[in-house]
Amino acid sequence: MDKNEILERSRKENSNQDLAEISIVTEANSVAGRVGAFLCGLVSMLSVMMADILLCSPWIIYFGILGTSYLVRYTKAKRKTDLYLACVFLLMLLTVFVFFIIRLQGVKA
Repeated sequence: MDKNEILERSRKENSNQDLAEISIVTEANSVAGRVGAFLCGLVSMLSVMMADILLCSPWIIYFGILGTSYLVRYTKAKRKTDLYLACVFLLMLLTVFVFFIIRLQGVKA
């Protein structure tokens, strides 16, 4: 097997993405997740300091993104840790969503 055959097989296994590209995308997603958590925390902290109210909506979006990401990882790689993290984040999403709905009902009344 020569070099070109090895490269062709690698491309097929990785859906025409090279390993450097996969590594870059993985690192970018990791950094984006940390920035998202920081921004959600900042928005929540500012809303508490300035308006005496905790905003749930940024956390709904953030936990929805993380839960979906780990669920997709689980479906692709079948790692139990990914399933566990997906369940944790989706449970957090559900909890924050319930608080959001309760607050909306209080505003409506």
